[in-house]
Amino acid sequence: MIKIILVDDHHIIRTSLHALLEKYEGIKVVAEVENGLEVLRLFEQGIEADIILSDVVMPEMDGLSLITALKEKGIATKVVLLSVLEEDKYASNAFVSGAFGYLTKNVEADELLFCLQHVMKGKRYLSSNLCISILERFNKFLGKLSESPSHHIEFSEREINVLKLIADGLTNQEIADQLYLSRRTVESQREALINKTGTKNSVSLIRFAMRNGYIQ
Repeated sequence: MIKIILVDDHHIIRTSLHALLEKYEGIKVVAEVENGLEVLRLFEQGIEADIILSDVVMPEMDGLSLITALKEKGIATKVVLLSVLEEDKYASNAFVSGAFGYLTKNVEADELLFCLQHVMKGKRYLSSNLCISILERFNKFLGKLSESPSHHIEFSEREINVLKLIADGLTNQEIADQLYLSRRTVESQREALINKTGTKNSVSLIRFAMRNGYIQ
């Protein structure tokens, strides 16, 4: 049995939620109040609940302040916030504060039930429409990154050959022998490549060349 306290300063919303939740077997609304202060009074009176389903914006004590107050009093009841605020920054603030769930008020009944069951297992839940919004924005961000011009450097054939041999772990002398160059020329070439790519040493030079597709 999931015991729930409903918190919302709008009577019609509390009544609607109460009627909805009572339809589900295994859920019992033990109280419904207008703000966070009244929730604290309920606990002082000995009321017990598994989950507080609360609005975010309320007079006297809002949802986030309620979470803080519960922590300070050592009350472990989990809080799920139900809000008209659909921007993910509000959800982020809620989870940072300690909320176990954040749902928008246009949530379907099935998702609300799933959220409550999920939270009862000690897990956190974010409204599906907000998840989709976050993923869409993230995909747009990745798309912009892929459209950004990569840092391209023109290398001569000799420079590419030197890069490949450096990546193979050859010494300056071994590279010189393979390319029929003097050791001093290879040393100068290695230093020039490091300067050209803005890297710090041979290891970072190889990493740069591989990341940018100049060598395999």
